[in-house]
Amino acid sequence: MSSTVNTNDAGIAERLSLVRSVFRKFFASDPKTIQPLAYEEGFPFPYNNFVYLVTREASHGLAPIPSELPGTQPIPGDHHEFVIRLPNPLSGYNDEVRVENEIASLQLARNALEPELPNLVPHVFGWASAKDGQQGWIMQEFKQGKALLEDFEGMDDEKRAAILGQMADILMALQKYRLPKSIREYGGIAFNTAGDIVSAPMSIHQAGPFRSYNDLVLATIRTKLLKADSEARLQGWHGQGIRARLHDFLEERFGFAMSLVTTLDKTLVHGDFSADNLLYDPATLRLTAVLDFDFAHIGTVADEFFRSLAHGIGRFPDKRDGEETLPLHLAMLHGFPDPLPVPTDDIQWTAAKAWNDALETRDMWRPSNIPGIAQLSELFWLSSQLLPFKLVNEVVISNSSEEQLQARKHDGEVLLNDFLSEHGC
Repeated sequence: MSSTVNTNDAGIAERLSLVRSVFRKFFASDPKTIQPLAYEEGFPFPYNNFVYLVTREASHGLAPIPSELPGTQPIPGDHHEFVIRLPNPLSGYNDEVRVENEIASLQLARNALEPELPNLVPHVFGWASAKDGQQGWIMQEFKQGKALLEDFEGMDDEKRAAILGQMADILMALQKYRLPKSIREYGGIAFNTAGDIVSAPMSIHQAGPFRSYNDLVLATIRTKLLKADSEARLQGWHGQGIRARLHDFLEERFGFAMSLVTTLDKTLVHGDFSADNLLYDPATLRLTAVLDFDFAHIGTVADEFFRSLAHGIGRFPDKRDGEETLPLHLAMLHGFPDPLPVPTDDIQWTAAKAWNDALETRDMWRPSNIPGIAQLSELFWLSSQLLPFKLVNEVVISNSSEEQLQARKHDGEVLLNDFLSEHGC
């Protein structure tokens, strides 16, 4: 076993140079200060984005240069702090579309939340896509507040419930928001030449847009399977005849599995809606910002419960995730037990019940009233199982023994075999 060099430390000088260059597009001068945000030296995994807090001199007398791109607004003259985000090409996402997808998603989210929940989504002042070999970037509003992730675990039940209630308000606004008619398909979004938001490829997959939700889910699985082909440890799951059976499932059984899922209206899905991407005011317990729409896409209300929220609280676990989380799976579907079980490392029962209560009180879509969500969760489970983190991440692999890796591969084959057998393949 060996340690892997931290890939995030490479290219720091080039990134800082780009940040200065971006800043000069708006102010025709260098920034006063540049400070990395949410950056941990020695962090072993590639960051999805490199984020910087950039300031300018308060005495700067020139008016900011406005952007003419869609999804942007002029910089207010009294703003002196800004955030510049640089997508990391090593994070493995669709770089050519991810910036524009995020800008369009920020605009939709802002429209969905206002006026009832104003000032939570950052305004964007300028952006550029990573096309033709160029580095993408976003310059946006700096939002005040403390990272919720730092404090949430240590909060008492009453404070957690107050936070979860506000999160439910945000999710409800997204669920109820009626998308523009120009968005006709599932997947990613972008701007057309008229500045309207339209359907486009996804940022999280090299695919899309999709005419149906079935096509989106199928593409999610196929994309993972194609990536598994290039992974030395997985070899496309050809061993034990699993790949051939996966082909049979996708060709012959997938349609039936999706027929058990009621088609739901198109919805803006944040894709990473959790304490990681929320800011709050510790003095008032009010949320102050919803950040990072990098994974946002057009899906259904069910998707947020698979891709977002917190493990052991709001994310809907599949029955195949293990005995540890099966009680939460059942509680989300059929109701929480009374009294609540003792919290475990896998289930924070009090917070999970508070979250479910917040959704129920607001009469929102939730696992207990989304038709076919248990069947749909199996397909999301399959997509994740095809590319297991502990068998594809270079850092984890380099710090694992050959015996550990072989055991993980065997366990994965057993899980896939059981899934395929249950589905008649």
